[in-house]
Parts: sequence; structure tokens; C-alpha cells
Amino acid sequence: MSRFELVTPQDALKLMDENSEIVIIDIRPEDDYRKDHIPGAQNLDYDGHDFQRKVERLDRNKKYLIYCKSGVRSEYFMMKMKESGFNDVYAILGGYVAWQISKLPLVS
Repeated sequence: MSRFELVTPQDALKLMDENSEIVIIDIRPEDDYRKDHIPGAQNLDYDGHDFQRKVERLDRNKKYLIYCKSGVRSEYFMMKMKESGFNDVYAILGGYVAWQISKLPLVS
């Protein structure tokens, strides 16, 4: 069964705790990612010139948790992943900003 959902930062943390296989993708610019990011996240800069090529290399059968700065781009990206044949994708409602406001763990 495919799942494409917006989740709160707290639910995202719960997903991370319950599933060590989940792939966390930060689609903010690389400079923002370098300053700080959610633990375990890998950067896939949405504005990067080879973004689409990198997305095409992702395993469509894995479970993904994605976020951007405010949640707008990650929601859009989640729908693009659905159109591209991915099965399980979650986007953090409010993005990185909501995660930070919730005082959840960060790597700096």
C-alpha cells in the first residue's frame, strides 16, 4: 500500500524512531544543510542543477521522509515522487522551521 502524507515534526520523529530504514532527505540549499540539519538527513538540494538526475537514482521501494525550510517545496516534491512511482513518502508539515521551533534534535 502506498503512503504519501504530511506529518507533524513530532510524528516525523516517531517515524524515525520506529523505522531505522527510513531515508531522510533535506532538500534545502547545501549551505543551509551544512549549518544544521535533522540527524541522519542527506542533502539533495532542490535548486541544484542535477536534482532530477539524483532523484531518478533513488530506490522507489524505500520509505522517505523529506523536508525543506517551510514545508512548501517538500509537499510539492512528495507529489512529484508519487508521480515518479515511489511508494512511501512523508513530508514534514512546516519543514525545518517547524522542526526547529519544536526543539527537536539537530546536527550542527
